[in-house]
Amino acid sequence: MVCKESICSCFDKTFMLLINTSSTWNEKGDSANASYYHIVNPSTNIAVVGAEMTHSFFTNVNTITVGTQHALDPLTTIKARANNAGKASALILHEWRPKSLFTISGEMDTKSIDKSPKVGLALALKP
Repeated sequence: MVCKESICSCFDKTFMLLINTSSTWNEKGDSANASYYHIVNPSTNIAVVGAEMTHSFFTNVNTITVGTQHALDPLTTIKARANNAGKASALILHEWRPKSLFTISGEMDTKSIDKSPKVGLALALKP
């Protein structure tokens, strides 16, 4: 995997812009990935927005995904994303003990409403 990252910071009196980008070659060179994320409020890291574009050379298909993350409190985070193929997913992650996480997630295909959505539960315990 080849990876190139850049961080650009521009300072103003009242606004700080922090842009993170990345590009990679995946799947033995069959697909190229480019991603971007932006921390909306750098002093608190509460809200993050991002986007990713993937191009498959084998199928000649582009996939664009946009997502967001928001910290409800120091122990709870919600995330959501959607792509141009009609897949939408969301999750809520809660740290109920130090280093122990409980996650509820869901995904649905917005172009095929007759299919049942996927729902998941996860529990990660660390000593």
